[in-house]
Amino acid sequence: MEKVGFQKCELIGDTGFNSTPKTKGTLFRAEKPALSTKLIKPVANTVHSDRKVPPMGKKSPPAIDRVLERAHAIGCEEAKIIDTRTVIVEKWVRWKCLYGCPFYNKDGFHPPFAPGANETKEVLSEFTKAILLKGPKGKALTDIAVRLEGEAYKMGFYKAFALTALPSGAGGEANSGAT
Repeated sequence: MEKVGFQKCELIGDTGFNSTPKTKGTLFRAEKPALSTKLIKPVANTVHSDRKVPPMGKKSPPAIDRVLERAHAIGCEEAKIIDTRTVIVEKWVRWKCLYGCPFYNKDGFHPPFAPGANETKEVLSEFTKAILLKGPKGKALTDIAVRLEGEAYKMGFYKAFALTALPSGAGGEANSGAT
């Protein structure tokens, strides 16, 4: 990094987690020096054939809008961008599962193994926006959400994370993502 002009370079550590797609990386901390204020005159008649520039007067949609477009394309009936501060997470939901839910203590998708309200609030606070999806019932919507997570990651949203909730049903079988 110092060879390309960064200063005070420091290796912080390895990163990574199991997600779709799997991510692994190295975290560095460095300072970028102040940019030079020297003006450079553009070279006339330069062609950049590999650049995709929208025609004048037409703007590319903001990046998050591209994720919404993909959500509709892969099967969502509705998709809406929301502020994560509007998501309400309360402790009574866990208690409802603790007392009377046939899935309690059955798998990692249900209490006591599923994250609690405080941990969920803490993780949500690390995000500013979320996309609320409405689509086909059951596992199909979970599949869409997981696929959209992977596609958003490829678009540059490296923190993309699908969090789903499905009805638990009465069949007594554990249901991934059910609450």
